[in-house]
Amino acid sequence: MNKKDIRNSQNFITSKFHINKIMTNIDLKANDNVFEIGSGKGHFTLELAQRCSYVTAIEIDPQLCKRTQLKLADQVNFQVINKDILQFKFPKNKPYKIFGSIPYNISSNIIRKIVFESEARVSYLIVEYGFAKRLLNTKRLLALLLMPEVDISILNTIPKDYFHPKPRVDSSLIMLKRHPSKIASKERLQYEYFANRWVNKEYDKLFTKNQFNKALKHAKIDDLNNINFKQFLSLFNSYKLFNK
Repeated sequence: MNKKDIRNSQNFITSKFHINKIMTNIDLKANDNVFEIGSGKGHFTLELAQRCSYVTAIEIDPQLCKRTQLKLADQVNFQVINKDILQFKFPKNKPYKIFGSIPYNISSNIIRKIVFESEARVSYLIVEYGFAKRLLNTKRLLALLLMPEVDISILNTIPKDYFHPKPRVDSSLIMLKRHPSKIASKERLQYEYFANRWVNKEYDKLFTKNQFNKALKHAKIDDLNNINFKQFLSLFNSYKLFNK
């Protein structure tokens, strides 16, 4: 299997019973526009089209594009675009939601694209369970980069038996809900620098010893291995004050 095959390999959920169980966790309105990341064989695409106003599915595999179009032959409120999602440009100034069962090996890149290159207010994604847990872990850089922009929650666990071929691990349905950014756009690079240094435990590159103790006290942190995002933002604000 070459590199392209590995990247594009997919596990599918095709059971209508299992799909319906997953869909009960997704809040879709009749007037919603949805962008689907990876139509696969069209099973979720069909369910989405039957529940909302319009579905745009972005699928990299031309054969799966054809299968999706055939499966939705009786629907008129959809389109399938044969494109790599990482090269796709989401629209501006248009309300929409995102849904996708995304490949495990490019999950980080897709999540970054959704958060930083789309304007989706809510996204529902099926991801590997361990990856979902890492998105909630303030010791992880990706989590710290996402949290200023979106609330992240795990809605449900999806057993590996739902898929074929069956993966080695369970998955999760997660929700990304956008909120007003907690970081000013002009502070983005400074925040990224701070988060990088923090996760690498390079505290001495961020604070003097006295500054560090003051920042920890102000954030009410007793255990560096157990901090929440609110406390992390407090540390960043202290860092900004000390570096004016």
